Amino acid sequence: MTIANSADNVHDLIARRRRERDRIPRHPVPASGVPVSSTQERIWFGEMFNPGFGFYHVPATLRLRGPLDAAALDRALCEVIRRHEILRSTVEEVDGMPVQRVGDAPASVLRSVDLSSVDLGSDPEAGLDVEAEAARMAADDILAPFDLRHGPLWRALLLRLGPDDHVLVLTFHHIVFDDPSFGIVGREIEALYGAAGDGGDGGDGSAGLPELDLQYTDFSVWQRERLRTEDVRSRLVDYWRRTLDGVPRLLDLPSDRPRPPHRRRAGRFHRSRLSGDVVAAVRAVAREEGTTPFTVLLAAYGVLLSRYAGQADIVTAVPAAGRIRPELEALVGCFINIICLRLDLRGEPTFRELLRRVRHASVEGHDHEEMPFEELVRELHPQRPQSHTPLFQAGLGVRDNDGVFLNLPGVRASEFVPDVEVSHFDLMVDFSVDGDGMAGLWGYNDDLFDPATVEVLAGQFALLVARACGDPDRPVGDLSLPPAPRLAEPGTGDTEIAAAVLAERVRLTPDSPAVTAHGFSAGTSSEGAVTLTYAELDARAETLAPAVRRGAEPPAADSPDPAVWRYAHLKADALDGRTASTANTSAAPIAGLASRIGLGAADTVLTFAPPVSGAFTGAMLLALLHGAHLVTAPPEAARDAGRLRELVAGATVVHAPPAAWRLLLRDGLPADRPLTALCDAAATPPGLARELAAAVPTWTLYGESWASAHRVDPLAEPRRGVPLGEPLPGTPVEVVDRAGRHGATGATGVPGEIHVHGTATGDRGRTLPDGSVELLGRFDRMFTVGGFRVDTDELARSLAGRPGVAEAAVDVRHDRLAAYVVGEGIDPGELTAHLPEYQVPGSVTVLDSLPRTADGRVAHEELPGPDAPADEGGHVPIQGGTEETVAGIWRELLGVEEIGASDGFLDLGGHSLTLARLSLRYEVAFGVEVELPDLLRHATVREQAALVDERREQAGLTGNPTGKEAAS
Repeated sequence: MTIANSADNVHDLIARRRRERDRIPRHPVPASGVPVSSTQERIWFGEMFNPGFGFYHVPATLRLRGPLDAAALDRALCEVIRRHEILRSTVEEVDGMPVQRVGDAPASVLRSVDLSSVDLGSDPEAGLDVEAEAARMAADDILAPFDLRHGPLWRALLLRLGPDDHVLVLTFHHIVFDDPSFGIVGREIEALYGAAGDGGDGGDGSAGLPELDLQYTDFSVWQRERLRTEDVRSRLVDYWRRTLDGVPRLLDLPSDRPRPPHRRRAGRFHRSRLSGDVVAAVRAVAREEGTTPFTVLLAAYGVLLSRYAGQADIVTAVPAAGRIRPELEALVGCFINIICLRLDLRGEPTFRELLRRVRHASVEGHDHEEMPFEELVRELHPQRPQSHTPLFQAGLGVRDNDGVFLNLPGVRASEFVPDVEVSHFDLMVDFSVDGDGMAGLWGYNDDLFDPATVEVLAGQFALLVARACGDPDRPVGDLSLPPAPRLAEPGTGDTEIAAAVLAERVRLTPDSPAVTAHGFSAGTSSEGAVTLTYAELDARAETLAPAVRRGAEPPAADSPDPAVWRYAHLKADALDGRTASTANTSAAPIAGLASRIGLGAADTVLTFAPPVSGAFTGAMLLALLHGAHLVTAPPEAARDAGRLRELVAGATVVHAPPAAWRLLLRDGLPADRPLTALCDAAATPPGLARELAAAVPTWTLYGESWASAHRVDPLAEPRRGVPLGEPLPGTPVEVVDRAGRHGATGATGVPGEIHVHGTATGDRGRTLPDGSVELLGRFDRMFTVGGFRVDTDELARSLAGRPGVAEAAVDVRHDRLAAYVVGEGIDPGELTAHLPEYQVPGSVTVLDSLPRTADGRVAHEELPGPDAPADEGGHVPIQGGTEETVAGIWRELLGVEEIGASDGFLDLGGHSLTLARLSLRYEVAFGVEVELPDLLRHATVREQAALVDERREQAGLTGNPTGKEAAS
């Protein structure tokens, strides 16, 4: 993490207030150690929760060309470590509290590896060379885990590539080091290295550097005491409470994949650059407004985040030095803090006005930066998420150097970049000087984002900065981004009208079966079905046409008349010479779909769509325009396993709802006949579509009138949105800026409204970098629940992908998420392992079927009241045994008497330190170790009791400890 430049007046203000304060006193370091600082506590807890990711490794790699004295460099490093006690410190847990202890100075620290004579292979195709090997070894060294308890918490590796060519790799654990510490270390190494070479060190290796007046432990003790001072703490807490009151809990950037319940990968980087011209414009605007380039970049970053998230209230993280006193500026250690700046884009400000708002927020935030982030989280008690950082998910920082912090005599240093990618946050951008421009390092959570998405973001940011600085008096909403690319529209091919094509089919194949309807009353045929030939279908439609002209209602679904009625509409409109409605229905889109799936006259198309739906019309035209046989069945037949198997046995193309496909997959699809599956893109859970695609060719169709088709890849990685595939001929699909700015096509990645043929659908989507469109949900199904925005359609798709669930719907009742499922049901507690905590429904109601509208959509207004998860008071009683013991430990640690089985430890006031103590108490009480990550992922009394019982069973322990044993 790097330091954000603040406005000059911010530095002046802080410097003036620093001079008014007393100096930090010295404190002896007892053998038992001293408490860690607040920042160290946060890092220690994060390392316990996410061990092995390398999130908290602070590396620097330099290419050193020239005559390097490795021995002098080693001696200099040893002296730096001797001077700064923090670099000789370790951190261990004592009674559930992290403490730091100071160890002895090392005699040698630099590990050297000579790569210049290593045989890396002679095969040029292998691509092995000394630089590649150096990059690999540097990456391995940077990512190697640290042992916080035993140390050391730094590593120094020197790779010799040639006689005067080296790579220096320095890696520190963040708990003892931060980015500004490199400048201190660099300056001291330069002095010590030069003195060792010219004999100017006075014989003691100090190079005349004065001994340090303070050590990091002095700061730790002082900080803890100062933050317990009532006037200091109340001033800080009051400000941040007031500033962050009512902020959104989550910056809902449209990710490529669903947010997992907890972090699974280490993250990645994308490198970008702001040109010299853009940086010059940034500096010019900064001068006009009396601020810094950082503030200008932060304002533009806020605009970009607002566009993507659809939020005008944005919280961004800004790294702050944390060296709030002058005497700390020469100390190595972990001082860096995170400031949460609230960016207000409400009311369509101009960029200049936004810049002034951001400057004010920055000045105020830096004036209150003494509040450690961990303490802030603890005071505000926001919901402690496992899936993302509390209070913020995106941030931006700027530093004044190019990564080179060490200049040794006769040695030319440059940055050496190994392939190491670790990013702690959803999105963190770091800008640094790069000639006359600035280099950008976009760290991102690759659980969420694809590389192509972040590449587009970086490009859009550069353009947005240029346009904002070029016209700062323009409203930020009018700062345009480049329109997204569009897939090449497929040729319309045959532009004939559907009615004319159907008439030709009747003439060519009058006696071929056209429509078979299943499911009407007994006695109409021996098989319970009626079949019409193409001639009979045409004759009935001709008879029905006058009634259609008079506005006749569509017939019941259990007769062949829906197809007749739909065909009669085509004939009536054509005969009347109408220019709208179905008269101009083109055969081209359906012809395009038939071509893609390989449908012909020998096929039988089975559909369960409601007769008045666009999907029914699509299935009918797909069959009849190509001389195929349409088979219709009432929608309820899709949930009858026996009838379903009989119907599918005679079809080659099946258009069915998700419930039908689940039944067919469960019982086995017909193996003796090829089958093509057609699914509704919005209603079919992606997991189900992939499972189906592994068995038969599967296509998802978008829109009431089937505007696009997507061939499902069974091996595709799960995505947050639903890919819509290529538009069908003559049906352009695009994403439009929903704010209606000149009807502009939305920018790549920025959510907007999906339009088909220029008509708004109400669906929320975005255009991907390849020009394809992805469905995100519906605007009318976006809700804010507990401060988090939730797309209930997206959540319903996730739930419908769970085992034992055939269909799912999600609604919001009494400010809680209420799930409705068809199938065996779901235990909401089990969903915590699969969904972010804010998406876990408060209740799950099992239904025989979901109520639906005539066109097949879920009728949310007809869903019943949700099943209560507990008694009327919301309190779930403790059931004794292990639960009672767990609850007893909670009462003592939290000072809370009323605890229910569904209560969460963090929700009752627990935090990182009490959670660590909880782990220790469980080990004493139950005889098994329960790690911090497991305690976070199993948050309630009941979940933790079950986890303890599981661990005890695995360890071969029997019996339940009593509450008295737990307190011992």
